[in-house]
Formats: sequence, structure tokens, C-alpha cells
Amino acid sequence: MNDGLDTLESLSGPEPAQSPQRADHLARILLIPLALALVAVVLVFYVAFSALQVEGQSMWPTLHTQDRLLLTHSYPAAQRGDIVMIRMRSEGREAEIIKRVIALPGDTVEIRADVAYVNGKAEPRRGQVIVPELAVDVAAQVIPDGTLYVMGDNRAVSEDSRYIGTVPLSGIVGKAVAVFSPIDRVRLLR
Repeated sequence: MNDGLDTLESLSGPEPAQSPQRADHLARILLIPLALALVAVVLVFYVAFSALQVEGQSMWPTLHTQDRLLLTHSYPAAQRGDIVMIRMRSEGREAEIIKRVIALPGDTVEIRADVAYVNGKAEPRRGQVIVPELAVDVAAQVIPDGTLYVMGDNRAVSEDSRYIGTVPLSGIVGKAVAVFSPIDRVRLLR
């Protein structure tokens, strides 16, 4: 008995098999550009950026332990407020620290109760943590050429320019531009 279903099948014909030429053409159209894009992204990130993981609480609340940061490799000129990674020698070994730039060469900086005054003006509030009973004062000083004055946002626990002095510009590895992990902390840094 013919219920009409095989009539439809005969009208449309069997499904054509995809030709090997068509599959090859599709692969060239899709896979080659995708592979090139992947290579370009990898090269850009390895050449222009690197990743680092925060250890310690000196930049809290801006950065938390285990935050993963995207760090630029090229860093043309330091700006006040930038968060930078610095490679330096400390206690006879090489160390990498992450701090905020407070003052530039030629600036006058003074610390009063853990608040930095740069060229006579208090630094902008960025969520710095100051514990009054642990706060320190540092006499006014002019930042020498080729160096920066850096501090952590969590002033009570940060080993920074208040204790180690200015840091050389040549030690700046790059600027932290974003937190990319954990997912609930993803954001651009200011």
C-alpha cells in the first residue's frame, strides 16, 4: 500500500553525498583563517603581553592573592597611578614585586600617616588600606632621575619605597592592565 511517503522521497531524490572537493574547499575557507587567527593571537600575547599571578596582600583590595594579571611587555612611560611589575635585587636575590607608581623622577614626595603627598597634593583615593596605628611618615624627598617611588595599596603590609627607597625605571618589566582570573574578578585595572 502506498501512503504517499515514498512519493516525496522519489521527488526530492536521495541526499547528495558531500564531494571530497567541496569538503576540501570548506576546510580552506574556514580552517586556514581560523588557524592564522589563532597563531596571530598567540604571537601577540607572547610578544606584547605576559601573565603573572599575585602572591601576597600588599596590593589588596585592588589585587587579591591568586589574581592572574595581564602584563604589558612594552611600557613607554610610567604614569602616576599605574600598577607595575618591578624586577629588582632584594636580600641578595632577584625578586619581582607589583606596586603602584606614586611619584615620577623630579617629583617631590612626602608620606604623612601613610598618605603620599606628591608635589604638595595628596594622592588620589584608590581604596588604599591605612591602619593609623601602623602608619609611617617619610620626610619630603625629590625623586632622582631614572627612578620611581612606588607603594602598595595595603600600606600596613607593603614593603615599598617607604622602606626600600626608589626603584630604577630599568627594573620595570611592564604595566598590569587587567585581571583575567578568577572569573568573578575579571576587569581592567586603573
